[in-house]
Amino acid sequence: MKPTAGILLLTALLLAAPTAWAKTYLSRAQAQKICFPKAGHFEWKAQRYTPAQAAALKRASGHKVIDPGIWYAVAYKDKNKKDVLGVLVFDRAWGKHELIDYVIALSPEGKVRQIEILVYRENWGDEIRRAGWRKQFVDKHSKSKLTLHRGIHNIGGATISCRNVTDGVRRTCHAWHLVVRPALVAAGRLPKLAANE
Repeated sequence: MKPTAGILLLTALLLAAPTAWAKTYLSRAQAQKICFPKAGHFEWKAQRYTPAQAAALKRASGHKVIDPGIWYAVAYKDKNKKDVLGVLVFDRAWGKHELIDYVIALSPEGKVRQIEILVYRENWGDEIRRAGWRKQFVDKHSKSKLTLHRGIHNIGGATISCRNVTDGVRRTCHAWHLVVRPALVAAGRLPKLAANE
């Protein structure tokens, strides 16, 4: 028996159902203002990983690098681009079935200032938006324990979202030191690191 157009349409709607729950909490522009309220200028950049950078990032973070690069905004005090207040990194992680869009604000030292959830596309697991859960990441960096149940607490019913966002933050902290900061140093935006850093 061949499926009718009505059954095909119903099936398509059911398969698309998880995205019907999509909720946009913040735009990137709103996140910029929340994460860096004193910034007078933002410069968005997309930086492609070299094979060596991707390999180093995999070794450092413990995760295969799927995205070809990193997308971030440098937050400057003003349009002169002399005083870097930090960077805002756009990232995505899987929930149970759908992608979660979020941003990570990092200080010039590579410490997490805050995390903001931009878009959540499922009807479960969105407890990761709780301020208390996101606050756990503040001041974490590439040498911190950034693993679910080791440094970051879980939320029952949102384990997959918690784990994947935590892994994404860890990867981003390593990408800051391996890719983003060296690019800003080469552009003269940040000073070189001391030998012991």
